[in-house]
Amino acid sequence: MTAHVVKGMVATRFAKAVNIGLVVIVGVWHLGLDTLLVLRGWPVYEPRAAAAGSWLALAIIQTVGSVLLLRGALGTRTARMLAGAALVTGIVATATYPPGGAIGDVSWAWNTVGWFGVLLLLQRPLWELITLLLANTAVTVGFLAADGALDHVTVSRLLAAFYTTAGIQLTFAYLARQLNDGAREATEIAAGQAEHLARATADETVHAERRRRYEYLRIRVEPLLSGLAERRLDPADTVVRRRAAVEAARLRRLFVETDDTPHPLLHELRACADVAERRGVRVTLLSYGDLPDLPTSARRELAEGTLLVLATAATRARVTVVTTPEDVVVSVVADAPPETLVESPGPLTVSAMYDQEEDQLWWETRWPVRPDH
Repeated sequence: MTAHVVKGMVATRFAKAVNIGLVVIVGVWHLGLDTLLVLRGWPVYEPRAAAAGSWLALAIIQTVGSVLLLRGALGTRTARMLAGAALVTGIVATATYPPGGAIGDVSWAWNTVGWFGVLLLLQRPLWELITLLLANTAVTVGFLAADGALDHVTVSRLLAAFYTTAGIQLTFAYLARQLNDGAREATEIAAGQAEHLARATADETVHAERRRRYEYLRIRVEPLLSGLAERRLDPADTVVRRRAAVEAARLRRLFVETDDTPHPLLHELRACADVAERRGVRVTLLSYGDLPDLPTSARRELAEGTLLVLATAATRARVTVVTTPEDVVVSVVADAPPETLVESPGPLTVSAMYDQEEDQLWWETRWPVRPDH
């Protein structure tokens, strides 16, 4: 695991911890402190139903916003609507205070709406929270002015309260934003690194496959083509023609080996059959059972025997693929010469038989289906 991935995980956990901490702060503030303030000032609120309704409405807003924030589902429109609802509810609550009570022992909505703004607008641009805090303060100032309570002492208290409360709220929001931004940046870096690693791995795999194909061409096909070009091999020779047919079939299978198909083994066998059919051989390809995902090496070995028989078949061939819970069996019956039996298709279980009377060669290759494959 890379350092960027570790940093991404740590930053994400810190951001989640900040969200949880903020939900706890707002919950304790409203359900605890606000409840005590409402109960203490209950006799002076008017109307009391509006005070109780405001407290309950803010509790509902808090619950909805907290759940959405923790689930990462607090969208822009929802956050703004909830913040606006909290501001309006705060106005209703302030209207229930006694004259001059917008700042004092019975005042509870001002600070609460500010913390609700931090909760709901945490993932929004900082200016939205500042706008809410200024509007919330303007509500308090407006009520104090309407009550004729804006004297020097009240203004001093208001400025001190705004400096401490709004300052803490803005500082908390700023630090939380830095952590969230860091988490997103680290996550993007980690995702980019993972994508780069996957691309590099894919490129390396493709490069290795190309080198394997090139090596095959150099070892198997180049000597044949050089021999024909230099006239060391006679194109009319049956052995040379058979060898050319085998290599042509192998090349055809090699080219389709990386094709993205539902059943790669059948696709490769079909490619081998196409080469034989171009020589006039009638090929029948049958399949029974659901083929599992086979590695390239297994498909190559399963198809090799069939490839040899099809490449040397004279007029007809029948290829059968049978899938059972125990193994995958590929068999071929064709009017191919017995010399084909000299070739070995690989380490898998192979059975071969030549029927001289019927002039038919039967070849079967088995690949065991095991969990480690």
